[in-house]
Amino acid sequence: MAHSIAFGPIRLLGAMLASLLPTAGCQPLPHPFADDVPRRGAPILALRDSTSVAIAPIEGLPRATAEKLGPAMASALQEREIAASDKTASIGSYELVGRIQKMPPSQGKAALVVLWELRDPSVRRIGERAERRDAPAGDWDAGNEDAVARLAAAGAAQVAALLQDDAPGEAEIGGRTRLLIGAIAGAPGDGNQALVTSITEILKKQDLAIVSDPQAKADLVLDADVAVEKPKGGKQNVKIVWHVRRKDGGEIGTVGQENDVPAGLLDGAWGDVAYMVAVSAQEGIMQLVARGAPQPAGKS
Repeated sequence: MAHSIAFGPIRLLGAMLASLLPTAGCQPLPHPFADDVPRRGAPILALRDSTSVAIAPIEGLPRATAEKLGPAMASALQEREIAASDKTASIGSYELVGRIQKMPPSQGKAALVVLWELRDPSVRRIGERAERRDAPAGDWDAGNEDAVARLAAAGAAQVAALLQDDAPGEAEIGGRTRLLIGAIAGAPGDGNQALVTSITEILKKQDLAIVSDPQAKADLVLDADVAVEKPKGGKQNVKIVWHVRRKDGGEIGTVGQENDVPAGLLDGAWGDVAYMVAVSAQEGIMQLVARGAPQPAGKS
């Protein structure tokens, strides 16, 4: 992977939550899904029966960190009383696939971003999470054990949430919901199309009927606006606002993402940046989709 930006955590601004959440600008986003991890002391043992997790070899660079992250993740999951191994797998094991990449160093520090994908024993995708951690640039290249352990601990919290029996499942959203992927505007380079492609790919993994034809029947519409400020101090501020609306135009809510990126990074091909943005945005988008989904027949 080349350059990648983790946009998270996500600010969810739903119309129904207007009285509860501040409506000011989006927060800085250093840690995707930071609000979704189980609270300290929460029960972690409400897992699917006989859950065990096999961790596949971690892909990406730096290799020193990739090679240590698998064992570190196994240890972090075991600390949460989840059977996990980076060396063996049973027939009924879930599979955890990880992919890392390092951001260009800035002021002596570099961010490492990891994408985790959890699959059930039938290889069906359960969910994806993105995590980002900063450390001195040399720590990632050397596979510093403390830095790797922090990255693994953060990822283990996300995986534990996916494994909990009471975590929202894809089926709860319901295949009945037809979501039209609308236009994305304002991104430099190939960002508009890259974001459409990536968010479509991510949301197709949910139990949704994804629609691309504006004339087709849809229950909800997803679109987004991207704003990139002029370079300042070698960086550019990027803001992305996703809108989930009813087909009649009524807005369900918005999901905001914001980050500073190296100046000019997004002027050409977005590549994995678009995928990272989509992974980080999906949780908030799915909350809004669930809120706006049509009621099943017979319910009011």
